[in-house]
Amino acid sequence: MRTVTVQLPYADHTMSLTLPQANLLAVASPATFPVPDPEKEVCRALQEPIGMGRFSSLVQRGTQVVIVVDDITRPTPAYRVLPPLLEELKVGDLELRVQILLALATHRPMTESEVATKIGAEVAARYQWVQHDSTDHRQMVSLGRTLNGTPIEVNRMIVDADVTIGIGNIMAHPLAGWGGGGKIIQPGVCSERTTDATHLLSGQVPVSALGKVDGNVVRLEMEEVARRAGLTGIVNTVLDGNGAIMRVVAGDMVAAHRAGVEAARSIWQVEVPALADIVVVSSHPSDIDYWQALRGILCAENVVKRGGEIILVTPSPERITTNPAHLQTLTMLTGVPSREILVFARRHGLTDFNAVGSAMLTGRVNETAFVTVVSDGMTPDDCAILGHDYAATLDEAMARAFARQGSEAMVTVLTHGGASYAVVSGRTSKGSDTMSGASQGPASRRN
Repeated sequence: MRTVTVQLPYADHTMSLTLPQANLLAVASPATFPVPDPEKEVCRALQEPIGMGRFSSLVQRGTQVVIVVDDITRPTPAYRVLPPLLEELKVGDLELRVQILLALATHRPMTESEVATKIGAEVAARYQWVQHDSTDHRQMVSLGRTLNGTPIEVNRMIVDADVTIGIGNIMAHPLAGWGGGGKIIQPGVCSERTTDATHLLSGQVPVSALGKVDGNVVRLEMEEVARRAGLTGIVNTVLDGNGAIMRVVAGDMVAAHRAGVEAARSIWQVEVPALADIVVVSSHPSDIDYWQALRGILCAENVVKRGGEIILVTPSPERITTNPAHLQTLTMLTGVPSREILVFARRHGLTDFNAVGSAMLTGRVNETAFVTVVSDGMTPDDCAILGHDYAATLDEAMARAFARQGSEAMVTVLTHGGASYAVVSGRTSKGSDTMSGASQGPASRRN
C-alpha cells in the first residue's frame, strides 16, 4: 500500500501526517511569492495610497499622531512598517507628537519583550507606546451607537488624535471575512461592551462569514465604528504562506482594505475538489490559544461533509484563553445546543457576549462534525469544555476518525487553517464573496 506524508506547521517545527495515498483527497496550502525588498514595498504603498492623499499631506508641526498596531496574536510585521511610515510623516522635521497604541482588543497585555519584537526595539525605546485595556472604562469615550445599536466606546487616545493610522494584516477571518482595515479599531481599541456586541452578531449569522466581505454585517459594523472613531487611514500587509511580505496597501480604510483583500485571496483562498470525510487542519499561524485556533476549525467547516471529522492540530501554549471571563462563560455554556446558547446566556445573566458568540460558533461546528484536538498545550479537560475530543497524537486522532468514517474515508489537509479560506472548487469563485456561502447545516451532536 502506497502512503504519502504531509507536514503541518506546529509551533516552531512541523508535525507529520502519513496516510494511504488512496485516502488523500487534497492538500491545500497558501501560495508563496514574497517581494524581494519588503521595505521598498512598504515605501511604494505609502507613496501610492488608495482612496486618499499621502499621509504626509495631513500633518504639520505639532500634529498629534496615534499609530495603532495590532498585537502578537497577529503576524503583522509592524517592525518593518513603522520606520518607513515615520519617515513618510517626517516626524523629526515636524516635531510631531507620536504615540503608538497597541490594539489588544480583549487579549492579554504584551510583555516588553513582545512589544519590542512587534514594533522593533528602536521604535519601542524611542516612542511612547500604550497598551489598550478594554476593561478600563476610564480610557473610553462614548460616541453613541451604530445603526445596529452597538455602543461605540473607543480609547480616548483615538478621539484626541489629529491623525490616526492603523497598522494590520489581511488574512482570512471567521467573523470579519478578512482581517485588517477598520478592524484595528473595533475590536482593537474599543471597550469590551462594543466588542461583545459585534462578536454576538457573528454568532447569529447562519452561515460562515469566513472569506466574505460584501454584506458581512460584522465587517460593516466594525467599519462604522472605525469611521465614527475617526480612523484616518491604514497600512496593511499581505503575507505569503511563509509569513513574508507579498503586498502592502495603504490609504482609505475601506478602499485600501478591499484592494488588499483581492491580493490576499490569491494567497489565502485555497480550493479542494470536493467535501471530505476527514479534514486535518493546522491552526498556523493562529497558534497562541484556542481563542485564535478556532479559526482553523471554522476554515475546515467549509470543506467537511456533514457528520464528518475535523482534526485540529494546534500548539495553543496558552490553552483555551488567558481571559478568565471568556473561560468562565465558555465553561457555563458547555453542552448547550448552539441555537439555544443566546437564550440560555440571557436567562442566566451572562454578560460576556464576546465569549457567547464564540460558543455559538464552536457549537455550530460541533453539530456539523466530530471535532478532535491534537495539542501539547490544551488538555482533555479543556477540550471537554468546548465539546471536542482530545487526542495526544495525530496518529491516535486519525485512527479514531477512520474507525468512525470507514477505511475508504477521504482526507483533506489544510496546512495553514488559521489564516486560510477553504472552498470547494466551483462553489465560490475568487470574485464572489457574498454572505450566501455554503453551510452544511446542523447535524446531530455525537462527540
